[in-house]
Amino acid sequence: MSWWLLLVPVVLGTVVQLWLTAKQTTAWAQELRRIRPLGATAVGSGGRRYRGGKAFVALAVADKRVTGAFSLRGFTTFARPAPLPALVGVRLAVVAGDRPLEGLTNSERIAAREAAGMLRTALADGPGATSPAGPPVSAGTT
Repeated sequence: MSWWLLLVPVVLGTVVQLWLTAKQTTAWAQELRRIRPLGATAVGSGGRRYRGGKAFVALAVADKRVTGAFSLRGFTTFARPAPLPALVGVRLAVVAGDRPLEGLTNSERIAAREAAGMLRTALADGPGATSPAGPPVSAGTT
């Protein structure tokens, strides 16, 4: 009977974690669906999980300018997507470059640079490489 005292909290904790992960994934997907009509999209990741937190940044680009951006950063499944207004209107080449950008953490800057690099490559490949209404150019995963 004593093994039940250990098993029940472990199972309950796993179920709660799965539920929180599903909520976070749903919030991310809704935000990504919101910016996809704004242009070609890409997702980059940056930072370290235990040193400052991991960040994911999604960018939408049209006419070589960022038209929408948001990030997900944090240590837990409680993290939710947050808009990045500092990137909206910035040229794609600037985001892909090394210059620091005001309003972004270091891990968000690295993730934004990665997403911008993917978009620059995809857009340089010519029309048809990506489309504003099509699937994202790439998705960073970890």
